[in-house]
Amino acid sequence: MRRVAVTGLGVVSALGPDVASFEAGLRAGRSGIRPLTLFDTAGFRTSLAAQAPDPTPPVRDAALATASRPDRFGLQAAFEAVAQAGLERAALGDAAVIFGTGTGGLTSTEELVKAGDGPASLLVAHQPASVTDLVARHLGAHGPRTTIMTACSSSATAIGYAADRIRLGHVDVALAGGAEGLTRLTYAGFGCLRATAPGDEPCRPFDAERKGLTLGEGAAVLVLEEYERARARGATIFAVVAGWGITADAHHMTAPHPEGDGAARAMQMALDDAGLGADAIGYVNAHGTGTPHNDAAETLAIKRVLGPRAPEVPVSSIKSMVGHTLGAAGAIEAAASVLSLARGFLPPTVHHRAADPAFGLDYIPGAARDVAVTALLSNSFAFGGNNTVLALTRA
Repeated sequence: MRRVAVTGLGVVSALGPDVASFEAGLRAGRSGIRPLTLFDTAGFRTSLAAQAPDPTPPVRDAALATASRPDRFGLQAAFEAVAQAGLERAALGDAAVIFGTGTGGLTSTEELVKAGDGPASLLVAHQPASVTDLVARHLGAHGPRTTIMTACSSSATAIGYAADRIRLGHVDVALAGGAEGLTRLTYAGFGCLRATAPGDEPCRPFDAERKGLTLGEGAAVLVLEEYERARARGATIFAVVAGWGITADAHHMTAPHPEGDGAARAMQMALDDAGLGADAIGYVNAHGTGTPHNDAAETLAIKRVLGPRAPEVPVSSIKSMVGHTLGAAGAIEAAASVLSLARGFLPPTVHHRAADPAFGLDYIPGAARDVAVTALLSNSFAFGGNNTVLALTRA
């Protein structure tokens, strides 16, 4: 099958409005978790979130009047990714647009409910596919268009699915990513599940005293191209989507399989699909939510797949800096993984103070490391045991 190159990135996160601020924040180990200002947090389990700067996509038209906050995040990231890839609008005519999201345009729906008698046009952005449609329309992409909702693995699945469309010869170019905005419903819901870290404590992935996740928001878009096409036009190839794996635990509505069974199978499937052995992996960009059960299950899965080498392979969670961005998490973390391969550094797990003695892996506490790796795994695990893992390699 054909190879899949990553030729462009666009990111909006709590670390800033673009890829440059995202990379600088990851290198510095800077956390974007702070008190939430989007809405009143009185009465909630926590007051913290990784809030992204207000989206400012570089277009002005009537369609944006009804676009939700995550829609505009996605459009802003898409424009940046396409510009970085050096693609003109004419080159996107047959491109696929494939996005993952968790709550779609629920932010606009909440505004309508809050207003009581607001404009019905706010409901236009309620549909989950609104970000996909907005990006395709503004960039003139008329190829396959798909929106995926598998909770926190949504946008990783979107990237894997987009890569397959290129590998199988269905398209030559795809814009793949995810977008998510903070909403009252998700903020309250995760609090009711007692999944969020309480009070003013941020998430501490893989820490012995971890108490829960911190929610975040933002978007990321990857421009994927058929490798030889990208090379022929002189594009910068940042990384290769070498393979991916997708499984379902079928274990519990919210809890992962306690032994990390589905997660391990997805990791192994990604390796097999990429034609890589476990010994090729130099880093794992972990799902790493900071919840007791998820971190334990993921650690077991990593040990199971990497075997005796597991303690030697660096693992980190950027959710300690950008929060858990739910439907956008897989794409944002894939973008971080691409930067790790292209720029030769591994982001840290900040807020990690004391290793869980039962874990025994290298979670890159404290500071980023200048380490060049040639292959890595990016893990995304979701409610319902929806697991997706991307295997990325250096170009």
